[in-house]
Amino acid sequence: MTPEEHASAAAVLLRAEETMTQIGLLSLAHPNMTMDDAYAIQNELLSAKIARGRQVAGWKIGLTSKAMQAALNIDVPDSGILFDDMEFANGSEVPAGRFIQPRIEAEIAFIMKNAVGGQDVTREDVLSATECVAPVLEILDTRIQRADPASGRTRI
Repeated sequence: MTPEEHASAAAVLLRAEETMTQIGLLSLAHPNMTMDDAYAIQNELLSAKIARGRQVAGWKIGLTSKAMQAALNIDVPDSGILFDDMEFANGSEVPAGRFIQPRIEAEIAFIMKNAVGGQDVTREDVLSATECVAPVLEILDTRIQRADPASGRTRI
């Protein structure tokens, strides 16, 4: 994908978020899309959301199980950005209609006291940068259809 296609895909995703509608599979429009393309689109979304006043609240690591990776034909976990408007404090009310197709998952959150990053990060580096670990509920939502209605093809 080209940088222009990354920006266009990000704009379509932003519009879907704003209008609370799902879009078709990006992989159908861009059959040669790679994980690098997905992260380039994510970077475009990051820039656009920060420009609109949103702040990064944290990071999410997904697809950590080998079974889920195999189902999506990848061999490493993925990562995503958590923005300030995605966080709901314990006991707070989640507004009705806030999500398109909500699902709940139990997760483990690492609350960090120091930033950690880079290619040579060790398990010990992560542990020493961690303030605490806590159970959390993740509300999953998607702006992309889980399957194409015409072909039945699922997201990859």
